Amino acid sequence: MRIQDITLTNFRLYKGVNKISFPQDDEGKNIYLISGENGFGKTTFLHSLLWCLYGRLMAEIDDTARKEISNSGGYPSFLIGNLNNNARQYVESIGADTLARIKRSGYTPDDEDIQANSVYSIAIKFTDISIPSIPCQTITIIRSYDFIKQNDSVEVLIDNQRNELAQSIGNDVFINDFILNKDIARFFFFDSERIVALAETNTVDDRRRLASAYNEVLGVKKYEDLKHNLEALRLKFRKRTSDVVSRNKLNALLDKQEDLQGDLQDILDGIAEREGTLSSLRLRDKEYQEKLLREGQGMTMDEYERQKAVLEKARTNDAIIKEKLRDFIEYAPFAIIGDLLKQTMTEITKDYNAAKAAQNIANQNGLLQEIYDQLIGKLVPLAGTNGPKMQAAVHEVLDSFKEEELTHEPLLSVNRDEYNESQAIFANLTTTYRVEFEHLADDNKKNKQVMSRVQQKLSSMQANESDEIIKQIRAQKSEIEQRIKKLEEEIRALYAQQGSVSQSLNTCKKQIAELSKKVSLDDSDVKKDALANELIESLDTFLRNLKEEKKVSLERRLKGIMNALMHKEDFIGNVAVDVQEDGLDIVLYTPSGKIIRKESLSKGEQQLYATSLLKALVEESGIEFPVFIDSPLQKFDKSHSSKIITEFYPSISKQVVLFPLLHKELTEEELEIMKPLVKSAYLIKNDVEQSYFKPVLVDKLMND
Repeated sequence: MRIQDITLTNFRLYKGVNKISFPQDDEGKNIYLISGENGFGKTTFLHSLLWCLYGRLMAEIDDTARKEISNSGGYPSFLIGNLNNNARQYVESIGADTLARIKRSGYTPDDEDIQANSVYSIAIKFTDISIPSIPCQTITIIRSYDFIKQNDSVEVLIDNQRNELAQSIGNDVFINDFILNKDIARFFFFDSERIVALAETNTVDDRRRLASAYNEVLGVKKYEDLKHNLEALRLKFRKRTSDVVSRNKLNALLDKQEDLQGDLQDILDGIAEREGTLSSLRLRDKEYQEKLLREGQGMTMDEYERQKAVLEKARTNDAIIKEKLRDFIEYAPFAIIGDLLKQTMTEITKDYNAAKAAQNIANQNGLLQEIYDQLIGKLVPLAGTNGPKMQAAVHEVLDSFKEEELTHEPLLSVNRDEYNESQAIFANLTTTYRVEFEHLADDNKKNKQVMSRVQQKLSSMQANESDEIIKQIRAQKSEIEQRIKKLEEEIRALYAQQGSVSQSLNTCKKQIAELSKKVSLDDSDVKKDALANELIESLDTFLRNLKEEKKVSLERRLKGIMNALMHKEDFIGNVAVDVQEDGLDIVLYTPSGKIIRKESLSKGEQQLYATSLLKALVEESGIEFPVFIDSPLQKFDKSHSSKIITEFYPSISKQVVLFPLLHKELTEEELEIMKPLVKSAYLIKNDVEQSYFKPVLVDKLMND
């Protein structure tokens, strides 16, 4: 499939009819160059192609298109804003009566000039197309919008004639099924600078989108759709069973499933809509931040709040540190006297030990005296005449155990509690006191520095806030940030609802599956059901084998392409494609078996990875469709650029359309390497806010 020509009429910068042709090549030249200065309409041209093919669904393919639609206030407003300014001025100069008549009754032959200015359109003519059961030379897709009537329409012409098949299934469905499926369109329309997002599939939603595109590109989805259709057919058999009770239960469950699927789709649409708005708001927030930087004020509201929180925390820490310092200062005099304190503690210890020893002796002697008194009281009456001798003997024995009482005079008399407290103070002062005091003093110094720095920032900000321009910008930025916060909360709530509804839906599906096993079929449907079940089982086996085959093939192909494009030998040792229920992930390994974190790659390497993935998927798909690349060779060094030109562009498609910014995204040296592959070149020129296409010779491209 090739594009023969593209025509833009009154679309934004392109006033009137602007046609660009892509001559067929018989010399191995598959590259077409379209270049222009920034703001001349390169991105507009790319968006026009997406709009022509997919209409409102273009937002699902390109992030910048989604943001643009969101910034416009929705798709209807986006359509209104696409009419060329000069054409719009002409239409707006028409009298209200004429406009009302056209809205009511349509155009007359006398309204030819009005219609020519009020309608904009994009037309793409394809050739070399192979569609089953429809032999044809060309297919032309024309999407247009009437500014006065405010309606859009799409036509599909096969060999310049309306086709019954396209009209019966719907032109949009025909484009999606027979030209290019929207889920894989982003693999053929991509921005080399933004394509690195493919290397950052970190979220579940990213992996799910990649898995969806993977299944579409590799043809898996068609078989899965066939399987789902067969499962729906089996349910249809059960819905018309003569078993009334089971039929009613099944219908109730199917109705519930349909409601849950509707709820889930509403939630997903709500998430998509809010995420689109969120992306737009974040872009505007960034723009306001840049304005603040230009005005000399670089602090965001979030940062301002964080700085205030840091200051409050620092003040709390200051109070805590001062309280601790007061405790340390109470002991400072003891630390200051140093040696004298040590001598004092020596004397206290000596006096305390002496007093303790004296007390022990007194206690021991007192105990011996008590024993003596009790023994004499018991034994002497029994001894009779020998009592005095026994008394003397006992006295002698017990006296031998008595100790002389100490006569030490203490200098400092302390009790046990006082002694323990003195020891604790002395131990603290001689061990941890100095280290802790130094740490505390250091913490106090650092905390004061933090307070001073934050206060200066806040003071600077408050001083700048007196500037009316900054005040106005900050107010607008603050409003945007509040809306961002609210949207983020809404999105989180919707994701929670999505989980709940998905769980209910899975439960409902299981109940339907269980009930389906028990529902008896009418005789006329038994054989049909058995055949459908047999086909489903065969499809299950086929799909498992197909997915494994495609998985292995994609892994091998991706590894080969990456190592061919990168100038690091054997940079990729292995590639693992991990297909999961919630999406798809691709893991890169070094030759030694270590995982390569894609976020750790340079921007150029990430772009090479994403480019390699695109090439691998396109080659695996076997789909022949022109590839459009904006900002080619962006972030590539000379070695990578050369390989991209000589190895990627010639093989990615039979028709590769590049949109380079000359001297920046395409140098003279790179153009020289590319020249043998270039079939034709155009420059987008701009004349008084009106852009048009100018064909140029490739040799003159850099100098025209």
